[in-house]
Amino acid sequence: MAAEVSLMAPKTVLYLTPSVRMLGARQSLLALARGLDRERYWPLVCCQSPGGLTQALEREGVECVFLKTGWWRKARYWPRLPLTVARLIGLIRRRAVDLIHCNEIYPNPFACLAGGWTGRPVVTHMRLSVTPRLARHYWLRRADRIIVVSEAAGRDFDFWPDKAQRVRVIHNGVDFRQFQLRRPREEIRRELGWPADAFVVGHIATWSHRKRQHIAIEAVRELAERFPRLLLALVGGAAQSQREYEGALRSMIAEWGLEERVVMRPFTEDVASLCHAIDVNILISGDEGFGRTIIEAGAAGRPSIGARVGGIPELIRDGLSGWLVPLDDPRALARRIESLLTDPLAVERAGAEARRDAQERFSVEKHARQVQAVYDEILSERAPNK
Repeated sequence: MAAEVSLMAPKTVLYLTPSVRMLGARQSLLALARGLDRERYWPLVCCQSPGGLTQALEREGVECVFLKTGWWRKARYWPRLPLTVARLIGLIRRRAVDLIHCNEIYPNPFACLAGGWTGRPVVTHMRLSVTPRLARHYWLRRADRIIVVSEAAGRDFDFWPDKAQRVRVIHNGVDFRQFQLRRPREEIRRELGWPADAFVVGHIATWSHRKRQHIAIEAVRELAERFPRLLLALVGGAAQSQREYEGALRSMIAEWGLEERVVMRPFTEDVASLCHAIDVNILISGDEGFGRTIIEAGAAGRPSIGARVGGIPELIRDGLSGWLVPLDDPRALARRIESLLTDPLAVERAGAEARRDAQERFSVEKHARQVQAVYDEILSERAPNK
């Protein structure tokens, strides 16, 4: 009887995340944890410290544990590497972990070392582009499976002769429960300080050169005089390494007199309210493995304008659920925004299509089923030694 019970018990998946900031990768982890069939797979999330992610996970009944691993490529963490791996091995054995899932590339070497000692398989989620050099430095060949968030991200592994066996494309999912409109849109705008009649173009992303906020500001500059209702909302915040870029953005806004047309707000975890408050979402990054804000905006019934880069074209049906523009082309972006300012029905129609896409193509349930299929595949190949 005991053997029968153990066979039916859910497998424990240890998720390793290097950060708890509620940005795209952590939002995706939270959505996956919500969507898992907990009769089959039980999530246990290992973080370096408490924060926004751990609070959100605990509200969902997901246990979090803490282990400071540091950063694999930073020399100051190397002296404590043996102790860090030993503690991770201890955690795996103590909690009877069946499989390790790295939510980003950075914990992969730690997971592979601990997984090698304990016989546990490793899955690593690749959410950004990766070069062959980064793949070597972070030991991606040692992971049992790589999950990539788009076909475009998967092409980074074309140099692997066994790519077909090792790499799986799974688009991120969005939890529709989180994107229901819970209070009037006018109230949300009032709290944000946005005019009720403004046409708000939202750019919800960290302020960095990769995200190309300066291109959006240049586009607004072309339209500002002719369209007094236009407002660009840059919602994010800059990492320490991007403080200079943030300063450059603020200088652009001041130099061109766009203080009333471009607002910069710090990141908020209430992304759903932001999506409902805007009219159109934009994502014009120089490099984007997926583009989570596109499906989040879609869940709120808002269409997106995206750069024809990376995984973005896989998320937007050009002319139907949104629009694609060339990379680093502020005039093309301005023309597209102008066309929407003068055709509100086009925005409404595309928003409905974006919502339909989010429901049918990018649901968290579909995402979780596909990830669980990867777990099934690996565990059927090699059962971990306990």
